[in-house]
Amino acid sequence: MNAMLYLPHQPPQLVSFEGLCMPDPATGFARVPDQVPALLGCAPGLVDVLASGPEYVAYSVFDSEEEANPAAMAAVAAVSGVAFDAEDEDAILCGAVLVVQC
Repeated sequence: MNAMLYLPHQPPQLVSFEGLCMPDPATGFARVPDQVPALLGCAPGLVDVLASGPEYVAYSVFDSEEEANPAAMAAVAAVSGVAFDAEDEDAILCGAVLVVQC
């Protein structure tokens, strides 16, 4: 497993995956471990499970007002198979994004 933190205008940072987990295989539900809000720099209630699948989870800050994060959009698109429309203001990822993969 690995965990990569994407911050706007910074290179991706490999972070510790200790305590992080994949979605529950039976339900597909991805929970938010205690480490995620700290890594994203937000309150626990603001963490959004942006996308998830059997081998990945992407977390973001709900309705972030931070700068756009094109590196995170590319990373989430790569793991999820869903492209982001950079022209659609509502589809652009902003602020910190954490991607955890098996």
